[in-house]
Amino acid sequence: MKRSQVALLLAGATLGLAGMAVGVMLSRKEGRDAARKFLAQSSVVAEQAREVGGQVARGAVAQYQAQAPRAMEALNNVLAQAPQAAEVISARLPKLAPVTK
Repeated sequence: MKRSQVALLLAGATLGLAGMAVGVMLSRKEGRDAARKFLAQSSVVAEQAREVGGQVARGAVAQYQAQAPRAMEALNNVLAQAPQAAEVISARLPKLAPVTK
């Protein structure tokens, strides 16, 4: 057997044993009570995370709405100047190209 196969077998066995241990703990009344307490605490944290996520999303939308018009204006300015820049570059290219015979 290759090392990677042995490592995967050991990882699978460890995961299986951990799952069995969690199952045994949850089958006991104390384990179920502890799981309920943990889930109650985590639901409070999850609600706080949702609130903060909403605030971050609203802030991001506000920043986008403030920045997008300026970004579009800058892009339009660059696009308006592009033909002039292309003419300047194409006018200088023949002077830069080496003459070969």
